[in-house]
Amino acid sequence: MDFEPWSGLGKAIHENVTFYNGAFSYEVGGGFERPFSDEEMQLGPQHFGWVEVAQNGKTLSRLECIPDTVTYGFGDGGLYAAKLAAGLVWDDRSKTWVPAAPGQASLLGSETRLPDDGDCLPATEFALRGVAMGDPLMSLGKLGSPEASGVFLAGEEVDRMTLAGMDIDIFRNVVIGMSATTALWEMPSGLRVGLTRGEVTQILGRAPGGATSTAEKFSVLGCLEDRDSFAKLYAVIVFGPDKRVQSISLASLAP
Repeated sequence: MDFEPWSGLGKAIHENVTFYNGAFSYEVGGGFERPFSDEEMQLGPQHFGWVEVAQNGKTLSRLECIPDTVTYGFGDGGLYAAKLAAGLVWDDRSKTWVPAAPGQASLLGSETRLPDDGDCLPATEFALRGVAMGDPLMSLGKLGSPEASGVFLAGEEVDRMTLAGMDIDIFRNVVIGMSATTALWEMPSGLRVGLTRGEVTQILGRAPGGATSTAEKFSVLGCLEDRDSFAKLYAVIVFGPDKRVQSISLASLAP
């Protein structure tokens, strides 16, 4: 469930709650127009509400409520108070709830930066639950055996190890790519599938590479060993319609 409070802007006060069921979402919202003129004062608050059904973020149907049937109580109680009591605050940039007190320093640019001073992710972050980019195949023995992927690189086929919630690509007996789709496979900083966009931004320190905090995807290069070298690693974090991490992919740019 997702709860979005009033932004504090505009004449109308409104909030909405979204329920998720697989690829489908059901948004229920309500609010009222604040009266300002004498005529509006006499009429009293004009209520409104809606129900919207979407699939994978695309609206399928939207119904407007009959105004007289809408009961909307605005204030510090209810869901808003429950979020605050849970130690969360609303981040209007990412449109998500985040922990009130970040637990660590930001990651971006904490090591050697790119020549153009762009954002970068420390090389130590390019790992998922202990499996790191560049690891030799022999170190993955307990996870299973790779099979042919049907993908070719420099005329040679890439092998792929398919696990619960993660694929590992192997080329010339070295890990060159990983893609996680469950929270089981976590990066050293705690980045993982299921975190909100705001929580990811909080860990990174900001949205990387000039992306907005509401972007559907964050992409970032790995930090350099020195300014005369070139980027060898690349990370992509994809967010779903529920504003949570849907997948994390790590790749080598020079396998």
